[in-house]
Amino acid sequence: MNKIYIILLSILLTLQPGCRSQQLNFTQMSQYGIFHYCEQDTQAVKDLLQCCATVLPGIAGDLNLTAPENISIEIYPTQNDYNRNIMNPALQNSPAISGNGKIQLVSPLAKIKIDNLTYEERLLLLVHEYVHILIDGLDPEPPLFIDEGIACYYSSYQFYKSAAAQYVKQINFIPTTSQLKDHYHELPAPDLFSFLFIDYLVQQQGKQILPAVLTQPQLLDDILNTGWLEFVKQHYY
Repeated sequence: MNKIYIILLSILLTLQPGCRSQQLNFTQMSQYGIFHYCEQDTQAVKDLLQCCATVLPGIAGDLNLTAPENISIEIYPTQNDYNRNIMNPALQNSPAISGNGKIQLVSPLAKIKIDNLTYEERLLLLVHEYVHILIDGLDPEPPLFIDEGIACYYSSYQFYKSAAAQYVKQINFIPTTSQLKDHYHELPAPDLFSFLFIDYLVQQQGKQILPAVLTQPQLLDDILNTGWLEFVKQHYY
């Protein structure tokens, strides 16, 4: 009996990652992509679509970018379901991920590791990944800190402004543009400083600067570090 039980358990565990088609057996076509989800997330998908309709046209216009057709958006009912099907296993326990024309998201109704986000902020996680999809179409790709900074700026502005007010002074370090560009993953709170850099650019030159730095990243060489560093010191120290 024990041997049979072990064999059955092994089969179930082997099949478990392939449950996506059973769980996400509802489909919603939209101008923002094809949503795949389970029945319990029907209302959440309606809310996500409304969020997209409210903010994405303005973002695409600001960045002068067009989304690719047939984006696949998978909404998983739990963090564990998401982890089992995530396209990059190294990012398990994240709330959302994107790449190659696909977005995967833990349902905004589900419990996630970052438990201090409101429902509305959870909806905007889809916007964050959608901005990445927009930028993914560029060739050559912009520096990572510009990509991440713009996604954070448009999806989580108040969240990052509050985080900056609380943590920047504690970090007691302001990266230069060269450090953001060349040593992104070595920096403390790189997404936070990426957001602040985009906020700095917009406050100094308006949103019209954003498509320019996306397609002509060499323009960053003309942005004086002194202005950026003083901006952070003035507002967050």
